[in-house]
Amino acid sequence: MKTIGFKWVALFVACVCAVSVSAQSDLTVKVKNIRSAKGKVMIAADKGQYAMVDATGDTATLVLKEVPEGKCKLYVYHDENGNYQLDRVDGVPTENCAIVDLDMTVEAKTIDVELADLRNKAKK
Repeated sequence: MKTIGFKWVALFVACVCAVSVSAQSDLTVKVKNIRSAKGKVMIAADKGQYAMVDATGDTATLVLKEVPEGKCKLYVYHDENGNYQLDRVDGVPTENCAIVDLDMTVEAKTIDVELADLRNKAKK
């Protein structure tokens, strides 16, 4: 009788683990307002996922793989000079960038992100 009970507990634990592992989905991000066809477009999630592509026009599409379900923050920028850093002057980014708060669901998602030149906003 104890063996049957143990098997049910083991099956339950396996099912719970399978559900928690599968609660991830890919996120497709269409980045708009890329200033030039130089450098790279980079994206990182606060959950550890990241991606980058060459800037080839005013838009780019990136895919973040296996983003866990729940709230996350995305950091996106156009690394125009290719130094793999978000360049700043007096703390204000000189390269177009965006920060997005997102609530990931189990289904795969596609979102649009528009980069902004924050130097214009800092002057106001």
